[in-house]
Amino acid sequence: MIRDPSFIYLVTILPPILIGLIIWKSDKFPEPGKFLLASFLLGVSIYLPLDFLIYLTRDHFAPLIGLDIKNEPFTPGELSFKMFFRAAFLEEGLKFALLIFFCVRLSDLNEPMDAIVYGAAIGLGYAAMENMGYVNIDPETAWTMKMVKTRYYPLIMHLGFGVVMGWLLSQNLFEERSIFKRRLMLILALLIPVIFHGSYNYLGAFDVFPALTLIMVIGIIYYQRREQERKITESVEKARVENIDVFYSYLITFTFVALTVGSVIFANK
Repeated sequence: MIRDPSFIYLVTILPPILIGLIIWKSDKFPEPGKFLLASFLLGVSIYLPLDFLIYLTRDHFAPLIGLDIKNEPFTPGELSFKMFFRAAFLEEGLKFALLIFFCVRLSDLNEPMDAIVYGAAIGLGYAAMENMGYVNIDPETAWTMKMVKTRYYPLIMHLGFGVVMGWLLSQNLFEERSIFKRRLMLILALLIPVIFHGSYNYLGAFDVFPALTLIMVIGIIYYQRREQERKITESVEKARVENIDVFYSYLITFTFVALTVGSVIFANK
């Protein structure tokens, strides 16, 4: 059994890069490599600020509202807060911010497939860094089934969260809809990945989740590729994402998470 740390790191970091290249090349009009690399590295970069936010949430915010998410066993309310807010909302919220405030402002993001590709790049970047952290924590499981579940399952899930976020955001940017429907798509671009992520965390890493996620990712990319071919002669002007709409996306998603956690706590009193 190979236990060389360099090789273990290589097989940990290589899958996100290879998957990213496949998705990049699935775009009929590929984005500039430098922007995708920047998006990938930005996904990597949120790992450290996320750690700080998790610390603030775990050690300060959670005790403030009467929850202890440091010591097991957790009550249902504490577990739902940990999975839906501390993990899902914070992680997806930071990815959403990168997609909105960096990727959307790129002139090369000018069709729906582009938003999907950038969303995937950010998710894969974060997954790559997270996987490196798992290797540092538990290197002895590098070649076990536990490795598959703790490294490659989250990799597929983060890819799925990024693709769904990018696709829903593209419905805001490029589809001809009313202002209400465009704002709804922007809210769902954050809310759906948070619900999806939180449910995966709360219910456990069942084998069915990554399998269904992979099917969903392939389906979205295949559908959007067909749309590219159908609209190949059409020109699309990118819509504007208003900062106030982004604020509503965070506010409504935060409210949903708070109501979910509050309901679980109330039901188990």
